Amino acid sequence: MNATSGGSEAVRWSEAVAPWDQEAAWSRTLALTTSEDMARGLFLRGTLKAVRALGDESLVARSTAACGQTGFLEFFNYPASVLLRLLAEAVPSLAQRHGDVAHALWLLGNCVGRDFLDSESGRAMCQLLRREAKRLMNHLPAAYQLSLTGTRAVQWLGPQHCRFVMTHDVLPAAFHEGLLVALLEHMDTRRIHVEGVQTGPLAREFDISWR
Repeated sequence: MNATSGGSEAVRWSEAVAPWDQEAAWSRTLALTTSEDMARGLFLRGTLKAVRALGDESLVARSTAACGQTGFLEFFNYPASVLLRLLAEAVPSLAQRHGDVAHALWLLGNCVGRDFLDSESGRAMCQLLRREAKRLMNHLPAAYQLSLTGTRAVQWLGPQHCRFVMTHDVLPAAFHEGLLVALLEHMDTRRIHVEGVQTGPLAREFDISWR
């Protein structure tokens, strides 16, 4: 994981909230979602698999009970609130197992990224991109749109350096950091740097570079 830097308005969600306030933080994010905010079943399945891999079956059972779903259809869209309730239940326990909230979120995102790469959709995407990181970054806004409601944009700062901007995104920056690292590691890259900050209630920016 990369250290987070930035001013008072640019802080990592999981560092801005004390551990005992995590429930309130998830509730505030839930309150900002609407009935139009959706998450694809493939993404939810990957998240649940990550909870199983990083936790155990009892945590999976508690998480599915909390979100009101026992399983997810790959190409079906679910309310984003389902994803948030699943994570709100799982993350505190995973944070105890893996050191802190930020690291647990990073690991969850990393597992979800690797699970996507193993899927039929992920393999097709990698074949299309020919393991080129720049192609990946240019493709990511559209790929994200198929998984989660929100808007993403890439701002190029150099040949191997960009800013990835997310607006109306419901997940903490640390989760996306882990996911982005998993995707970039699958490309022809070295010395990957992914550093995310929260710039608003549902806004995140990521400084991304590689060699």
